[in-house]
Amino acid sequence: MEEQSMQSTLGKLFSLLRMIHIHPAYLLIPIGISLLSAAFEGIGMGLLVPILNGFLQQSFAFALEAPVLGDMLALLPDRILQNDRLLFGVFLAGFVCIFVLKNATRYIATLAMGYFSERALHHLRKVLFSKYLSFGKLFFDRTNVGHHSTLLMEFSRQAFSPLSAIDKMVNALFSLIVYFITLLSISWKLTLLALPLFAILHFAIRFMIVNLKALSRSIALRGADLGKKAVEILSTMPLVKSYRTERAEQEKYMRISDEKARLDFRVRALQAMILPLQETITILVATGVLVLALSWFGRDQIASASALLVYFYIVINASNKFGAVSSYRGTMATASGALDEVLEVFDERGKFFVKGGSKEFKKLNESIEFWNLTFAYSEDRPVLQNVSFRIPKGKMLAIVGPTGAGKSTLIHLLMRYYDCPPASIFLDGTDLREFSLDSYLAHVALVSQETLLLHDSLRNNITYGLENVSEQQLQDVVERARLADYVSQLPKGLETFVGDRGVQLSGGEKQRVSIARALLKNADILILDEATSSLDSQTEKLIQEAIDNAVHGRTAIVIAHRLSTIKNADGIAVLEKGMLAEYGQLTELLAAKGAFAELWEQQKF
Repeated sequence: MEEQSMQSTLGKLFSLLRMIHIHPAYLLIPIGISLLSAAFEGIGMGLLVPILNGFLQQSFAFALEAPVLGDMLALLPDRILQNDRLLFGVFLAGFVCIFVLKNATRYIATLAMGYFSERALHHLRKVLFSKYLSFGKLFFDRTNVGHHSTLLMEFSRQAFSPLSAIDKMVNALFSLIVYFITLLSISWKLTLLALPLFAILHFAIRFMIVNLKALSRSIALRGADLGKKAVEILSTMPLVKSYRTERAEQEKYMRISDEKARLDFRVRALQAMILPLQETITILVATGVLVLALSWFGRDQIASASALLVYFYIVINASNKFGAVSSYRGTMATASGALDEVLEVFDERGKFFVKGGSKEFKKLNESIEFWNLTFAYSEDRPVLQNVSFRIPKGKMLAIVGPTGAGKSTLIHLLMRYYDCPPASIFLDGTDLREFSLDSYLAHVALVSQETLLLHDSLRNNITYGLENVSEQQLQDVVERARLADYVSQLPKGLETFVGDRGVQLSGGEKQRVSIARALLKNADILILDEATSSLDSQTEKLIQEAIDNAVHGRTAIVIAHRLSTIKNADGIAVLEKGMLAEYGQLTELLAAKGAFAELWEQQKF
């Protein structure tokens, strides 16, 4: 069962490599070099027996009769073959050269594996980030950004941790094969008695691997919780400060961190137990095997004294190599939890993709039309029901209604944050879903009540997503958005950084930056979602003038709680409980004394 689990983890790892367009065949380069290193190590071990025999017997004549080795020595000049000291020098020099070659190839293999694993990690993070960018907004509505941050930075490296060690495991595995052949050549009888040693090592380590795999999943979950809590609290610091919950949040974070630390320690303890456990078992079992062999066969029936020394030296090394293979199984078990989390990102279920069509949207020629639009975030909670109205080109439509009526949802559908139902939104009679996202959104600009700013300069925030913006164009929108006076007071002007999420700007200043960004885009369709909600009365008047200029000649959709800001609207749509309650011009709706008139009276004061 445990072997199947390891194969399953390896299979997932190789599948992940293919998902990020890295063929696992590239691993053959470092693995091949590792195999060469293992071969040099085996040759070096094999040379120890004739070196010790010749040194103790003070004669290397036996080596000339040995198969393979004798044929190689026959290539040397007779002057060397007839001189034991020179032969000893040849053996010693050969051993040193083989040792140097083993370490040189080991180092090259480590470098090659390190380069491969780091590039693979880079590609993984790049693809993961690209995946996140392709997911629909609804996916992020239902998940936590802290988890995604932890996955990108921590889980991605943990998932690929077996890659950085796979060459060492292959080297150890191949070395074990070479060692086994060498041990058989020294004494097959002793080797048969020594085989139970590795069986005992296998079963002794197996229970730790099972525990490591179980702990890995728990650590991944606690690590995600830790990332979620950190991002959540750091991004809502004003709430924490205002309610004085620093101590409570610290205790929550401390509990999660403490639980993760305890799990990490248990993994470290299990991994650290592998080496001393295998060495203890090796020395005890090897000693028992030696005593049993000597009492059973007698020393003369096993091997020479020098061969026995080399034999047990190889047994000790073999147990270390076996430990390296076992440790790799532990690495695989530890990485399994993070690997599952990473692979979940590649599972397209529940990602709520919003895919565009193949048609290119060039400009709006006639109208935007909503036809029986029904939408729900979940099946049991409809937000919009059978909403139908039309916005002619170049006209301004105001959408009003109480909180929760579905106004912002309607805008989000128009912005393609969520995928709208087929045949529900039309541009010039063509289903919105048939246009490519790039061509359509290039003609749409949004000023939202929630101004989104990057930790960057004012200049880069205003020109975000736009290319080839001239200085004159930039200065013009700064003036039209009533930002000029504010910018002139800044020591660095437009190069001033706004802080994380624009924390160094006031609400009104953030809103004006957003308006300047929308004006600079110069889009055919302008959407304003509570565009003046964060402004004082004086600033609101200035911004309203800028908005009036901006919407002139454009198709505009305005959501407003302050009904006084929509007096110049060509049409007004009133939403209630996700349905269109009324539609008409200001005077018509006031005369009807319906839902809109009631809202108007409530704000009249």
